[in-house]
Amino acid sequence: MSYDRMAKEEARLKAEVEQLLSQAEAVDAAEDELYGAGQQPKDLPAELERREGRREKIRDLRAGLEKETAKARAVELTEMADELRSKAVKPTTSPAQRETCTTLAAQHDQQAADLNHDDPDPPAVDSDLPRNTPPADPSGTPKPEAQRNFTDPESRIMKRDGGFVQAYNGQIAVDEEHQIIVAAALSNQAPDAQYLESMLRRVVDNCNAVPAITTGDAGYFSVDNVRAAEHMGTEPLISVGGHHRNGLLDDSKPVLASFHSEERAAMRARLMSPAGRAAYARRKATVEPVFGQIRACRGFRQMSLRGLAKARCEWLLVCATHNLLKLCSAATRPVRATAAAAATAA
Repeated sequence: MSYDRMAKEEARLKAEVEQLLSQAEAVDAAEDELYGAGQQPKDLPAELERREGRREKIRDLRAGLEKETAKARAVELTEMADELRSKAVKPTTSPAQRETCTTLAAQHDQQAADLNHDDPDPPAVDSDLPRNTPPADPSGTPKPEAQRNFTDPESRIMKRDGGFVQAYNGQIAVDEEHQIIVAAALSNQAPDAQYLESMLRRVVDNCNAVPAITTGDAGYFSVDNVRAAEHMGTEPLISVGGHHRNGLLDDSKPVLASFHSEERAAMRARLMSPAGRAAYARRKATVEPVFGQIRACRGFRQMSLRGLAKARCEWLLVCATHNLLKLCSAATRPVRATAAAAATAA
């Protein structure tokens, strides 16, 4: 439900509750005349109880939405203040500019403190991951179109298979040789591009090594991601969009004019080279089968838990069990082969 609709629904329910209370008072007065005052007090009428519960839920959702956007705005103001302080200490900054930067930084700090005064929560776990925040105006108040889900307020609406679902975005990085998940994460931000650098850092931390090549589909392409990957020492092979045939970029189909920027052209040339084609085609045997095994073979198609922290733990557990199955299969494969040979010999 959107922030604007929450306000309208709360006002409508309030009016209905007041009307029902007025009717209840009239009924009480009539029953008192018939049966005597205070006889057999009843619970709230079902329709009144239902509306009061709905109204309370909407009120809680509005408060949660307002708190979320206020905290996000406070983070933005703090970052702006830090940038202004950095600018103030630069040798090239004039005294007048330095004074202006210092004053504005103090103002931003105060505004951030005012927005955070009610509940200064500690930093969230995995705070380096992107996190979606509903749109808000400069004061931190949610915009009318800002939405919040009744069942799981931290989930977000995302596109999937041509439709829209209330969801989280699960990420994995898979090694080429054994289909082992070497890094996993989950958040409520839909665009994949914002996860690439964080996922690469997890791969390096978990494996104590930088991958020689990193492949990704078109959802991960951005100039910043290419530069970040190269800076970390891995060769990025990220699709720039367009059409694909048998896992390879098909140059026979037209692509959008925006794909012909310098950076996209360079990546496209890298993908079209013999080495690039061969490396990118390996996605068919690395990360794509793992998603298929988790969804189709194991039947994991939706979260059982609600809330970002719990959903993140559930996704990590699913990825861990995938790795255990792979390791178990690899460990028992020679035994199975020996047993099969013995049975044939018998």
